[in-house]
Amino acid sequence: MSVTGIAALIAAGSFAVIALSIAYLAIRATKVLGDASTVIRETRAGQEALLARASAAVDRANSQLDRAEAVNASMDELGAGMADLAGQVNALAGFGRTMAGAVVSGPVGKAAAFAYGVRHAVGKRRGGPRSAIAGKVVGSKELSR
Repeated sequence: MSVTGIAALIAAGSFAVIALSIAYLAIRATKVLGDASTVIRETRAGQEALLARASAAVDRANSQLDRAEAVNASMDELGAGMADLAGQVNALAGFGRTMAGAVVSGPVGKAAAFAYGVRHAVGKRRGGPRSAIAGKVVGSKELSR
């Protein structure tokens, strides 16, 4: 064999080693890419589940906000009703003060005060109780006097 033949054999061997190395690397790269695609697929499935749970949580929050909005609207109606009721109570209280003032300071009030005074004086002369206690239960013996 000549030097050229040996050089050709070395070149052919080197070319074969390089070709086998490239083939091995291509097979390994294919396996790595396959594993990467599996990981991506699993991650995508996990993301879809996570997004579905997040979407359900957002839907629940929206329904609770809708309910809270309905409660707020009811509270606004209640506040308006209470304001209307307060106005009516004030009007009724004014009417009551007017009527009480008319009864107490008018002739009916004076007659009632006079009748109370006479009844109280007669009761003292008869030896009855000195003063009436509001809320006291009166027995039948006291009523028959």
